[in-house]
Amino acid sequence: MKRPSIQGLTLIELLVAIALGLAIFLVASNLLVSSSRSATDLQGRNELLEESQIAQNYMAAQIREAVYVFPVGTTITLGGGYTTRRPVTGDWKVGDAAAPIVAFVRPPQLLPNPTGPLSEQCTGTASGDIRRCYKFIAYYPVKRSDWVSGATSFNNPGADEINKDRWVLVEYRNNYVSAPALSTLNVPSYSAASGGEGRLLLDYVQPQPLALTGTPPLFEVTTAAPQAPGNTSVTINLALSRQVGGRAVTVPARNAATTGPQSVTPLVVTPRNVGNLAP
Repeated sequence: MKRPSIQGLTLIELLVAIALGLAIFLVASNLLVSSSRSATDLQGRNELLEESQIAQNYMAAQIREAVYVFPVGTTITLGGGYTTRRPVTGDWKVGDAAAPIVAFVRPPQLLPNPTGPLSEQCTGTASGDIRRCYKFIAYYPVKRSDWVSGATSFNNPGADEINKDRWVLVEYRNNYVSAPALSTLNVPSYSAASGGEGRLLLDYVQPQPLALTGTPPLFEVTTAAPQAPGNTSVTINLALSRQVGGRAVTVPARNAATTGPQSVTPLVVTPRNVGNLAP
């Protein structure tokens, strides 16, 4: 009796099958990697977007209460240390795009206590309440590596070598022991009182060297003399940038067609209390 013949795979057929299997595996792997990268980018962008919105709204709320905004051209002297270190050499100057800064005076949150002098009420001790003080407030960037090298505790966002040249956004505050007069503020060069310090407000702010051509500066200040509601405004042009897994994640998102003005999220703030300082 003749047995039926059993045909096996030829070497060529086996090689073709292996090649097809590898091709399918590579396509599936690329899809998985691409999907994973997209998910990572989306998560990173959403986190940056949420943090930027919170910080921008917070700054807007503070600036909206200002009784005086330091105009373009004013040189601002702050305290020393890592919290006030400029990302480039030179002095802090309102209107400088390479190291943008906005500075203003916010009025007290509480009315002065009629039973004691203001100087005693702004000490922060048990007998005082700093909410009764005028405040000098400034927002400005510091190079991330400079900040991390000196910061401790909650002020330290942690080392991130690949993003060391990004900026952190800083809030500087100081109390006025007595109510300031316009004549002491409206000067070409202003020195904040000693005792102030900066605190971390926002991480991974886009530095000026990474900005597209035509990108507006982080802060744009418009004032007129005398300052009054309607002729004074501050525009916060916020953009964040972070390297994640060798890819740049930006907020707002941008592509090859994005222009400079489109690469930031602008918010115009008009202070409502300007002009309410004594001469």
